Amino acid sequence: MKYHHGNLKEELISSACVVCESDGHDRMSLRSIAKEAKVSQTAPYRHFKTKESLLAEVSTRGFIELKEILHNAHTKKTLSAREKFLEMAEAYIEFGLSKRNTYDLMHSPVIDKTQFPELFNSAEAAFEELAYILAELNPGISEKDLGLKCIHHWALVHGLIGLLRNETLDASEIDTPAGNAMGLVRSDVKSFLISALEV
Repeated sequence: MKYHHGNLKEELISSACVVCESDGHDRMSLRSIAKEAKVSQTAPYRHFKTKESLLAEVSTRGFIELKEILHNAHTKKTLSAREKFLEMAEAYIEFGLSKRNTYDLMHSPVIDKTQFPELFNSAEAAFEELAYILAELNPGISEKDLGLKCIHHWALVHGLIGLLRNETLDASEIDTPAGNAMGLVRSDVKSFLISALEV
């Protein structure tokens, strides 16, 4: 058991990220974080008054990572604006599928983002990456229409992640229009994005 730490708060946040992704945020506790970090059970309480404050830190890290992923796709110089947009959509989907529990926490109502400025700002920064590429694809678009377009595309991709994560929607098991459509989407997500995410 460790009782002294170079940067205990950062170690606890890193441990919380691991526990969240492996077990889900609803199963997290300050004690489970202490166990993962190999520190005393009272250690987390020195830095986090509530579980929500620790969840906010984990969610913030998720949005920072997502923003970086989207930014990297957006700044690929060899791609056209449309290709960048599709690359960003694919990157977002991959993040939502590979980091399920972190992604769920980031969009969960268990945290009031307005109470945690760093979390709120990191979420806004990730969303702004979408706004930048859509503004590039739609020169002269009004701020209102840009906002609506952002919500439209974000909602579509967000919903697609939910569908792709539903293992029961598989054309090989469900011979229905919905099942067959999902089978096609699963086999070629990019083609679906090209047809569905008209910009």
